[in-house]
Amino acid sequence: MLSCCGAALGLPIAFGSAAAIARSHAFNIALLQTVGLDGTALGFTLAIAISSALLLGIIPALHLSSRSIHDSLKESSRGSSHGRGRTWIREALVVTEVAMACVLMVAAGLLLRSFVRLIEVNPGFRPEQAVAWSIQPSRSLANQAAQSAYYQELVRGVEALPSVESAGMSDSLPLGRNRSWGVVAKGETYRPGEDAFPRIVDAGYIHTMRIPLRAGREFDAHDSMDGAAKVAIINETMARRLWPGADAVGKIMDTSGVDLEVIGVVGDVRHAALEEKSGEEMYFLGAQLGWGSEELVVRTSGSPASLVPVVRATLRQMDPGMPLDRFRSLGEIVDQAVSPKRLIVMLLGLFSLLALILSAVGIYGVTSYAVSQRTPELGIRLALGATTRGILWLVIKEGMKPVAIGLLVGLAAASALTQVARSLLFGISATDPLTFAANALLFVGVGLLACWLPARRAAKVDPIVALRHE
Repeated sequence: MLSCCGAALGLPIAFGSAAAIARSHAFNIALLQTVGLDGTALGFTLAIAISSALLLGIIPALHLSSRSIHDSLKESSRGSSHGRGRTWIREALVVTEVAMACVLMVAAGLLLRSFVRLIEVNPGFRPEQAVAWSIQPSRSLANQAAQSAYYQELVRGVEALPSVESAGMSDSLPLGRNRSWGVVAKGETYRPGEDAFPRIVDAGYIHTMRIPLRAGREFDAHDSMDGAAKVAIINETMARRLWPGADAVGKIMDTSGVDLEVIGVVGDVRHAALEEKSGEEMYFLGAQLGWGSEELVVRTSGSPASLVPVVRATLRQMDPGMPLDRFRSLGEIVDQAVSPKRLIVMLLGLFSLLALILSAVGIYGVTSYAVSQRTPELGIRLALGATTRGILWLVIKEGMKPVAIGLLVGLAAASALTQVARSLLFGISATDPLTFAANALLFVGVGLLACWLPARRAAKVDPIVALRHE
């Protein structure tokens, strides 16, 4: 009855939680909107509820039915009022609870610390106060010159707004899709080629993204003019690999049969994922190599929320047929990049908290039951001169024994199991001493509190009442 009532109470919570997660846009996970409870999930829940009730009910039932009246009376006689021969069963349950909860808490702690390290990573650009719009021209642009004129007109119109600091175009934003082009360092003997991530941008993109310039210069308006020399900007990683120990500015690189002069070196941008280091990156001008599907990045001096309606109105005025509902802040792009890990941390943290609460309830329940069974014994001890502090220490010491054993078992199991999940961690080791120490202190504190409450009640036992009860 208790198990099925618990399952019945948990199902509405599960329905609501699944629906809330499915409707949430905070997690960038494929097919998340289709998450829900079906017949299989409900059947599994029912089977777990019934099987756990049968297992945990049959074992003590069989134990009671196999005992004789003589053994029961003997085990409950004076001096062994709490059935010392069977306390190991209850203590084993506490050990198991604490060990399993400890494993979950350590795993959640490692993932939480890993997630904190992840969101502290410098993505290579400044996502604050910047919004990106997906630009889809409503009219056909006949050639590259028409494309360049169209995009330049959009950028100039947006940059003229009072709250806009700068604007730029790119065919690919960071933390999005991945691709690569082959590139070779021209004039270098025995230097192997590399694959690099290309971005087709305009002259204002690097400045708008606040990607730091390490050497050389950024693109300017002269580079977009007809007849200008083809140029490129590369990141630090690509500069080191193609021209190690040398200045990359002024060097010539070949990609897809096109020679380009390197005019600048910029900082690395984590374009695939925050937890992955940046590879080789190169930036080309759309006016020189052609435009594709573009993103307009706008940086404001004010609030990004107040920028949206102003930019939308400006874009609609310049191209009335353009769809303008696809926009997002750069901060949202960064948040969505870490959203799968955030969901894992949230779920595992919730399960760990529930396990911790259950283990605390288990410790309290076993200790409280032991105290109630030992009331006559404690009364005798008090009548013979035992102090309140002594009774407190006795109950806490015995209650903490299974907690200590469970903690040691749990920490050892967690140390072994977290080695398997090293690929999920970032910036910390699977045996992070701070996480293990913090969880050990947490369980000691929870165990002391769970034992102190019944110990405090035991210390207040009236010896006369206890002896009369006996």
